[in-house]
Amino acid sequence: MALNIEQEVTALRRMTPRELRVRYEEVFGEECRSNHKQWLIKRIAWRMQANEEGDLSERTRRRAMELANDADLWLKPPQGHDLAKPPARTGQLPNRHDPRLLLPGTTLSRI
Repeated sequence: MALNIEQEVTALRRMTPRELRVRYEEVFGEECRSNHKQWLIKRIAWRMQANEEGDLSERTRRRAMELANDADLWLKPPQGHDLAKPPARTGQLPNRHDPRLLLPGTTLSRI
């Protein structure tokens, strides 16, 4: 039987977080401690769709691992940036400050 993702998501939206955690455990095979309903719905729907239509191809999985293991991304800071010293602060706010808003550090007092 083909998966109708719209019907499944509708059914998931009617579930309580506790029921969603049980469903998560059925679909993923592991316990979930999250009570965030929208996150659970998205994860369960994604896994159900991946199980039905197939997961990433082996070629895509290898390429993702190559990108994740790219040593240049993790060893070199951006050019022109010295990470040893923090950027200098001028103490002035940028000109785009909204005059209707209070400045940081403003003390409110009742007269």
